[in-house]
Amino acid sequence: MQDFNVVVVGLCVVAAGACAPKGAAVAPSPTTPAATAASPNTQTTETTAVQVAGPAEPERPPTKPNPYVAPPVRTAGDLTVEAPPREREDFFGGRLRTHVDGALSKGSPRVWVGPQVPGFVALIEGTMELTLLDREGDQFLAFYRDPYGAGSCDTGSSDNCHYTARLYDVEGNVLWTLALHEHLSRPDLLEIQDIRYKDGALYFNEACQSYSSNAKGDCSALVAMDPVAASQTWRTRNLVSNGEFLVHGDYIVSGYGFTNERDYLFVVRRSDGKIMQKVSVPKSAETIVVAEDGLLEVTVYPGTVRLYRMQGWDGAKPKLVKTQRRASPSAISTGRH
Repeated sequence: MQDFNVVVVGLCVVAAGACAPKGAAVAPSPTTPAATAASPNTQTTETTAVQVAGPAEPERPPTKPNPYVAPPVRTAGDLTVEAPPREREDFFGGRLRTHVDGALSKGSPRVWVGPQVPGFVALIEGTMELTLLDREGDQFLAFYRDPYGAGSCDTGSSDNCHYTARLYDVEGNVLWTLALHEHLSRPDLLEIQDIRYKDGALYFNEACQSYSSNAKGDCSALVAMDPVAASQTWRTRNLVSNGEFLVHGDYIVSGYGFTNERDYLFVVRRSDGKIMQKVSVPKSAETIVVAEDGLLEVTVYPGTVRLYRMQGWDGAKPKLVKTQRRASPSAISTGRH
């Protein structure tokens, strides 16, 4: 019988790229499958190809968003903040200064219509949502309030809502946080309609929620605080501020008025809260603006603009003097932004 251990002379192992020498046994190529059948007298060798792996690539940490850049869309609670922010569709005035558009009740959608919000500014603090954001130099004042029905207050209750103010520096560090509801003069019938930060001092009003008679006149004072020490610096008498106010130089211009009540403007000294002047106006002030020409523009309900010269504003005897102008320059400081 022919010996099957000897392969036919001249057989070429194509897969190996060379011909086997005469009389040599051919083993399956490492890159080709072994024969499916072999003679009992044939010895076969299986060869397994080994792949040598290269050096392992180091794991890359997940990319984190840049906190100094405003993300395209952020949501928290019922608030949506976009970059760039949306424009306010309708503005009907009112006493509350806010950078959100929508009903202030839990479950109602709200959108941001204020300045662009850096990524490091939180949109929510507990159940409170960001309502205002003011930039003062290289710092950001963020103001949060509880929506009605979120826990601390409701539309059918006289309880004060919870409020928090927080200051960020331009690097995103929190310089201080102050729970303002803990510093209001009473637990009910008050609400914060405006808040400002200037030269290390925090100013806000304890506005009457409704008619001052409901609180027996014990509401609508203007308050100054040292936010680092969490201590009150001064508090004006009642019925001085229940809407927007303006911090300008060494003085504050505020307004008080309500339905069936007398309406006034007040000039308040920042150093001690002393009222320097009281000016009667026909209706409650909605916005208080310093224009490019230095005149004070006060918009009273339902949209009438009254002009005043800020006489003696650089001295100890400031005074608002009613005046007129021929042109209408754009404002450089407003009560809405």
